[in-house]
Amino acid sequence: MSPAASLAATPTELLLLRERMPLAMAPGWPADGMADPQQASARLAREFSPHRLQLIGPSGDFCMRLCTGRVGSLAISSLSFSSEVELAQRAARTFYLVSTQLSGRSEVAAAGRRCDQGGAGLVMVDSATRDVVKRFSADSERLHVRLECDAVSAFCAQLLGQSLTRPLEFEPVMAEGSSAQRRWFVVVQLLLDHACMPLPAVLAPRVHRQLEELAMLTLLTEHRHSYSERLAAPVPALAPRHVRLAEEFMRAHIAQALTLADIAAAARVSIRTLSAGFQAWRGSSPMRVLRELRLDAAREWLQRGEVSVADAALRCGFGHLGRFAAEYQRRFGEAPSQTRRRG
Repeated sequence: MSPAASLAATPTELLLLRERMPLAMAPGWPADGMADPQQASARLAREFSPHRLQLIGPSGDFCMRLCTGRVGSLAISSLSFSSEVELAQRAARTFYLVSTQLSGRSEVAAAGRRCDQGGAGLVMVDSATRDVVKRFSADSERLHVRLECDAVSAFCAQLLGQSLTRPLEFEPVMAEGSSAQRRWFVVVQLLLDHACMPLPAVLAPRVHRQLEELAMLTLLTEHRHSYSERLAAPVPALAPRHVRLAEEFMRAHIAQALTLADIAAAARVSIRTLSAGFQAWRGSSPMRVLRELRLDAAREWLQRGEVSVADAALRCGFGHLGRFAAEYQRRFGEAPSQTRRRG
């Protein structure tokens, strides 16, 4: 299918996705069918995150079908219920979940606010830091694509050319008929094509990485989120040399108790010039940028499992563990202990 034809697609092309689903999910992709709501809830918790599953209809009619697989680092799954159900998902997840409605209807509420409802073609985006409640009709079927928060946030930072200063949050629903919705259909079609078309081992890592980047790029450039305005702004010119020197000095002395005077001396400018440069080119003060760089370094250490939370705080210049934990939670949307457990 050519890009032009794909972009001209409407939600009715989801019929094609439904036809491809069995092909994509069949070769070695595990499928679970469960008639017990408690077992189904436990299975969903293992695959996604803790939640509350509530049946709206009679329990005797209940059956859940979950089919899962992967394309590179992207987890893909289809999920359907035979009864009307409500799923309440708590925040503090480690991934974004993009759900495409293939049949039936869904209703979505995020952070206690009803966002949208719709049938085939509805695309929902669950952010990791927001509580979500969804209600699905008895004939509802969805296709999920799971993207890890760290990967998407790092890719967003690469696009911006600077570190993120707050958690990355997406609007809960893609607008119907929008370019975001249509381009996401293209991404899903490509993922399903590659899921049922095994590649030679020498090519698979590179092709999968390209698909992962396409999925992240589509989300970040087409769908609205907390950094959309900054991504849409004109690309700034290269920061002045003294700003870059200052940042290099900060990274090289990340654990030391640096003062503003130390950083200005390393950059060979006055404190006033240094502060003005950072405000103009980074939209922040030098000391705030230093704090963000330290938190980024701590996150890398914790992800690799190299240090304890207390050691990470000390290594990046935080003498007060409580303050470190609060700043870390603000920046990454999770406690440092949660990152460490995954390391």
